[in-house]
Amino acid sequence: MKTFYTDTDINLLFRALTGFAPRQFQTETIQKILNREDVLLRAPTGSGKTETAIAPFLFAQTFNLDFPAKLIYVVPLRTLANSLRQRTETLVKNWSQVHQLARPVAVTLQTGENQEDPRFEGDIIFCTIDQMLSSFLNIPYSVGRGSANVNSGAILAAYLVFDELHLLDPNRSFTAIIKVLQQVKGISPCLLMTATLTDELANRIIEEINHEIS
Repeated sequence: MKTFYTDTDINLLFRALTGFAPRQFQTETIQKILNREDVLLRAPTGSGKTETAIAPFLFAQTFNLDFPAKLIYVVPLRTLANSLRQRTETLVKNWSQVHQLARPVAVTLQTGENQEDPRFEGDIIFCTIDQMLSSFLNIPYSVGRGSANVNSGAILAAYLVFDELHLLDPNRSFTAIIKVLQQVKGISPCLLMTATLTDELANRIIEEINHEIS
């Protein structure tokens, strides 16, 4: 089993994946995620947040690291899920041309209008917040109640990525996500990403996630 966490290792692998060198925030985030730490990442639009999220998953799968075997990438908008899915398929294709994967990585989409992975069986699954929350609460929109535990279990065992946090309704979806993160804390790593988030809200997220559930 190969283990790597140095800046040099991350730099070389990130270049192979994307074609360019990682920025400092990308290197630091990837290292923390591979160490199974939760991360709240604030970076400008177009700075490479998606590549930062996908990289540790592909690295871990390639080098058989102790890491979840599934990535669930949650976004607030259906159009965003579709575009990120296409972008990620390109990343996976580029990576597989350089590094041998034990098996093909399936990139799937699960939204209200594109229900191609109702049981969250893919390796990298792009879904909307409603699909993720309903599955986590054991009342998935996409399958019957008899299969509900399959979706809930998939989420609990997955590396979770929440993108574009600033677009979420602060009094509804946002609060529900905090509850999810509290439940999965210490089980699997989570990455929360946003282009614009106030220090006040960022601190609130950190405090809520670290709050002990009675």
